[in-house]
Amino acid sequence: MKKIKQFIIKNGGLLAALALTIGVFSATGASCLWFNQPEVPEALNSYRK
Repeated sequence: MKKIKQFIIKNGGLLAALALTIGVFSATGASCLWFNQPEVPEALNSYRK
């Protein structure tokens, strides 16, 4: 548990940037399945083109 906590503290900025990047890519792209179109949070609308 201590190693996981140290990893998160050391790489927290990288993990946050990765989460934001994945969110932006998923907000701008559509799902390939027509029945699985999740609603986009309002906060991600500012990143859409």
